[in-house]
Amino acid sequence: MSIFIRIWFFFGLIILLGLWFMSYTFNQQVKPNVRQVVEDTLAENANIIAMLVAEDVYENKVGSAQFDAKIQQALGRKLNAKIWQHNKSEINQQIYITDDKGIVIYDSQGVAQGQDYSQWNDVYLTLRGKYGVRSTRNYDAKGNVLDSSSSTMFIAAPIYYQVNQQSKLIGVVSIGKPNSSVQPYIQRAEDQLIRQAAWITLLSLFLASLVAYWLKHSIDRVRKYAQALAPVNQTPYFRSAKELNLVAQAVENMREQLEDRAYVEHYVNTLTHELKSPLTAIQASAELLKEDLPLQDQQQFAAHIDAQSHRLRNLIDRMLLLTRLEKSKHLLDIQSFNLSKLIQQVLDQYASQIQAKKIQCLLDIEANCMINADRFWIQQTLANLLDNAVDFSLENGKILIQLRRSHPLHGQHIELKIFNEGEWIPDYALTQVFDTYFSLPRPMSQQRSSGIGLSIVKHVMEQHHGHIKIENIAANTLSILQPHQSGVMVNIEFP
Repeated sequence: MSIFIRIWFFFGLIILLGLWFMSYTFNQQVKPNVRQVVEDTLAENANIIAMLVAEDVYENKVGSAQFDAKIQQALGRKLNAKIWQHNKSEINQQIYITDDKGIVIYDSQGVAQGQDYSQWNDVYLTLRGKYGVRSTRNYDAKGNVLDSSSSTMFIAAPIYYQVNQQSKLIGVVSIGKPNSSVQPYIQRAEDQLIRQAAWITLLSLFLASLVAYWLKHSIDRVRKYAQALAPVNQTPYFRSAKELNLVAQAVENMREQLEDRAYVEHYVNTLTHELKSPLTAIQASAELLKEDLPLQDQQQFAAHIDAQSHRLRNLIDRMLLLTRLEKSKHLLDIQSFNLSKLIQQVLDQYASQIQAKKIQCLLDIEANCMINADRFWIQQTLANLLDNAVDFSLENGKILIQLRRSHPLHGQHIELKIFNEGEWIPDYALTQVFDTYFSLPRPMSQQRSSGIGLSIVKHVMEQHHGHIKIENIAANTLSILQPHQSGVMVNIEFP
């Protein structure tokens, strides 16, 4: 199961448990508390009414029509009260009065008069000087108990009257209020709680989804970073996530150690393989020089040793450059400089090789073309490209170097093109020319290079966020060349 689903599921489970606990608390606390408030109000009303009817009870007037009419008029009074969001229009209470023996002497509903209520809790406890209260379920026509909201709560209060300057208990008054009359308030609280719980649930699940997605995405970044093999891949950083940053740092340390070990092994193996051929040639020439040879042969073998020594030095220098570039981790010295002048400086360095092969250099370079880049690595790139262009050019061939700054409407960037007249690159090699250690034989000597130069060029362009492409072209695509001339074009775009 995905960690996203796991986190979201457990967040949802916690939320549902919280809502269940809220509902349980509501049933256990809110409803009883509402009824306690009602009971408190009824207790006060019962004691007030007990004081008001004391004289009527003592004088046996509670059974008269006048007393009943007064009570019925009070209980039937119409109300116009908006209590919170509930409109209250009538009084929902009933009253009955018993004498000091518990016999009902008055009932506002007219059904219990004359009955013995002395054993009912409200009357029984009050006659004995205690707080009297009871709650009685209502029954339907078949005698079945209705739900809890159909019950009626009765609160009793003793009726005292002063007789011979002494307070005498002469009866009990009980006030009843159906629980159904307070049910709208309870129901409103329940509905409001459900609505709020629903919004909280949706919001919580949404936030849980965001947190789960963030964790999954962060873990995926660490995983992809661990799986990536590019040595300059940037270590992921997470805001407000110290633990994930520590994991990423641990992965980076482990990965660097593994990469360094693999890199050293690869470096040593490659260097051993590349050095074997020139060393063998040097050794063979040195052994021949030990013999008594004519001067011309001695000079020929000495020149061969010198050439192979230069080849070894060039190979080592380029491998050191490639190692430095691959381990730089984007530590470039970005500065603004004149690319047009730098190209001319590199051309001056290759002037002798160009003259030796009688190559005609055609320049179409925009003056004062400024660029923000690492001057050292751009110079290495130009040197490698020009070195290849000279090596693969024909005797008396042409090299074209074109530098242009693009029009702002098409996106600001610099375009550099280097064309050398010569044989086309085989189709199979076009996709491999930038691979490290891949090389093609030179047209004149049929010798292969180290295969590192274009690899350095590719790494430099990647770190500068540029693009490089190499292709075979026909002469008719370049107006500056003759129709019969064709060769290889390197296209570079700097941002």
